[in-house]
Amino acid sequence: MSSGLKILVYLLGTVLLAAIIAPWFYWAGQHLSAIKGLAFLGDTDFARYFNRSLLFSAFVLLIPVLRWIGLHQFTSLGLTRNPRRILHIAGGFAVSTAIVLGLGVCLLATEIAALKEPPPWSQLPRILLTAIVVAVIEESLFRGAILGLFRKSMRTLPAVVVTSALFSILHFLKPPYDQTVDVHWYSGFQLLPQVFWQFSDPVLLSGLFSSICILGLMLAHAAVKTRSLWLPIGIHAGVVFGKMSFSKLTHRTKDAMPWFGQDLTFGLGSLLILLFLWSLIWLLFLRGTTSRANDQHAG
Repeated sequence: MSSGLKILVYLLGTVLLAAIIAPWFYWAGQHLSAIKGLAFLGDTDFARYFNRSLLFSAFVLLIPVLRWIGLHQFTSLGLTRNPRRILHIAGGFAVSTAIVLGLGVCLLATEIAALKEPPPWSQLPRILLTAIVVAVIEESLFRGAILGLFRKSMRTLPAVVVTSALFSILHFLKPPYDQTVDVHWYSGFQLLPQVFWQFSDPVLLSGLFSSICILGLMLAHAAVKTRSLWLPIGIHAGVVFGKMSFSKLTHRTKDAMPWFGQDLTFGLGSLLILLFLWSLIWLLFLRGTTSRANDQHAG
């Protein structure tokens, strides 16, 4: 079986495992919500538990599938030790958070959004933890395993494009939130037909898909140039933390489409902000950096 087919089996296995364990995650959350400080778990709808189950499944199955493919360490994927790892992860996080929240400040100043009363500042530590976990898992999967495997069979540029397109497609595979359902052991499988709903919305498909693809290209560029995942993890965590924090602390007061949607990374303006962030990442961390990978692996 080819490596590409094994990746497909891995992705299907991730979805199936998520469907199996999502109800158990939901029931565990309901039980833990009785603990002080964890009440939010009881108010989280099942669709969000399903998405967290996808991340957990992807992480759990990643190492076994790499061994199945025949790779026993990340150096086989073109990644090496990064002596600037602290600068890259901290700097990438700081720059991306500042740019995303800077956009949020502009929306507040123009009264497109307003702070909630009172702002739930206590949610920020949980959002930060979520952002870090999401960044580590997704970067290990996409810019580590998948990009590395594609670069073994094609030049870097097409490998980066294909990986970024896959990154965008998989982020569209999510059920709609705010659904009230009676959760049973098979409820995860009931959600599976709904994970494709965003593909039926042309506005979401053109706007949000483009933004996610630009983010994927930026993260892949950082991984290829530094030959490590530290900078992509920092950037990814900063973007997630910035947009989730703004979403949690504010509410929209007026429609600003097509420039800005409900998500800070959705809209023409948000697309331009991501391109600006990419240029900053290049200027601050990547300019003058030459990938040491050979032509077969780095293109």
